[in-house]
Amino acid sequence: ELLGEAGSILILTMLFMAIVSTGSAESIAVSSLVAYDIYRPYINPEADGNQILFVSRIVIVGFGLFMGAFSIILDILGLNLGWVYLFMGVVIGSAVIPLWNLMTWKKASGTGAVIAAWGGLVLALIGWLVAAVIKEGSITIDNLGVNEVMLSGNLIAILSSGLIHYVYSVFIDPQDYDFSELDKNITLVENDTSGLEPEKQDP
Repeated sequence: ELLGEAGSILILTMLFMAIVSTGSAESIAVSSLVAYDIYRPYINPEADGNQILFVSRIVIVGFGLFMGAFSIILDILGLNLGWVYLFMGVVIGSAVIPLWNLMTWKKASGTGAVIAAWGGLVLALIGWLVAAVIKEGSITIDNLGVNEVMLSGNLIAILSSGLIHYVYSVFIDPQDYDFSELDKNITLVENDTSGLEPEKQDP
């Protein structure tokens, strides 16, 4: 408003840069997960750098096409970015505390983390739908997007999964994980240790 037409151009440029950078980071993250956590361990354990790079590129293209099609579907359904953003908390919020526990707590149970994540998701969806009925009287896309209803689903997802994982890890399947084992299971793609070993100085 203050800068007029120039301000509109600047805002549009800033939004474009933010969206492109976010999409790029998301694509790289997904391609890395597929290449290093699925393709290399389970499909081709002997994969070299070129093969992993090829798989990463394929995943980036496929993921980009999928997200483009998915965004069109969301637009047709009338779901805006705010609705989708808040709904993400209901769907993936239940994985937050179990994953955090696995990375920081030696007693954390892997089985308990899976149970907590899925159990929290189910409870969150139920609580989300029930909250819409209680507050708005019916279940519709608009009613499900109300802030208080979304907040209910998000809180149930995070808190219930944390409680489930804690109880399972302490009373059912307590572990005593040695985090030093992580280093032993990390293998290089190729025998390239440059930057990982101290340089030898000439006498």
